[in-house]
Amino acid sequence: MLEIAELPVVDAHCHPFLNPGELSVEAFVDLVALGGGSQRFMEEGGLAFTSAVRTELQRVKRDTVYFRRLVRDLAAFFGVEPELDQVLERRNAAVRAGYRGYVGRLFRDAGIVTLIADMGYPQPPVDLATFRREVPAGVVPIFRIEPLIARLLAEDLGWPEFRRRFDESIANALQRDGYRGLKSVIAYRTGLDVSPLSRSPDQGLMAYDGVKRGLGGDAMKRLRDHLLCRALELCIEYDVPMQIHTGVGDVEINLPYCRPSYLMELLRFPAFRACRVVLVHSGYPYHREAAYMAHVLPRVYCDVSEGIPFAGHAAPALIREVLEMAPLSKVVYGSDGFALPELNYTAAKLAKQALGLALGQLVEEGMLSKTEAEEAAWLILAGTARRLYRLD
Repeated sequence: MLEIAELPVVDAHCHPFLNPGELSVEAFVDLVALGGGSQRFMEEGGLAFTSAVRTELQRVKRDTVYFRRLVRDLAAFFGVEPELDQVLERRNAAVRAGYRGYVGRLFRDAGIVTLIADMGYPQPPVDLATFRREVPAGVVPIFRIEPLIARLLAEDLGWPEFRRRFDESIANALQRDGYRGLKSVIAYRTGLDVSPLSRSPDQGLMAYDGVKRGLGGDAMKRLRDHLLCRALELCIEYDVPMQIHTGVGDVEINLPYCRPSYLMELLRFPAFRACRVVLVHSGYPYHREAAYMAHVLPRVYCDVSEGIPFAGHAAPALIREVLEMAPLSKVVYGSDGFALPELNYTAAKLAKQALGLALGQLVEEGMLSKTEAEEAAWLILAGTARRLYRLD
């Protein structure tokens, strides 16, 4: 196993969080494992989110390997037995003593130095200045385009004004407000099967007209496809990366339409080849597709978040499978952490263990030298993200 515990970590995909204060066992499980969409999903399906249903979800989520790993990591950090009530007793005491100091100790133990945060989740958005005050690490914000689209659609605008304000809002975020890239979750909305011909101004105009006249889902898909193409063009213009969600996500996602390969035609189209695109989550469980795309498309990168940490013990295999095709310098680590700093913490600990195992095995097999493996670990954990987002 390669020893890389002391390497710094740039968490290249996560979400902002604020101090939730002291937590009960139930509140901790809700934040870590249930996610914001579980209650809404069940109620929309006609199943009341009763105390019995919540208790059942609490039980099964605590039975995931990922959750058990999180408890063990925190138990080791606090020096207690891996029992959730003991862990939370020590956590709550640390929060009472000073939240920022507690987060700082967590991050130092894991080596986390920078968070690259998609500020589009949660909604309403977390205040960036407050997040920066509470977190003792560098914070690099990423601008998600879907909340902007929703705000503009809620207003009574003509197409020229809609398009002008879309461009202007993104320009202000990148040039004035310090955002270092864009993000799209179109996979959640209408899927990744986006034609590069959607960039046509006529498609934008006609789709927007159809949406305003209530012509149904096809008009909305064509509008979202057009706006994704426009966002890619703006990333090229302002020389920033574009993050695109691929693969697994919350419970309502339409997984078959989140395969990275749906983006192949779009990203190899001449107008978009200059854009640096990060395939968030590497399309897990379709991560081999993302790795191939990073291999053949010069400016496409793989982000291994969500598979790490939520797939738990699959992390070493995930890294090895991505590295079957993806260049060592085109893979970035991320946690997809949200709500609590403990998620970023356990993800970084797991990532280092998984990288050490996967790269160490490649050294044993004669695929890499020890020096090459150590360099690869540094690139994946921090170096490539620093270059992509110009952190130097």
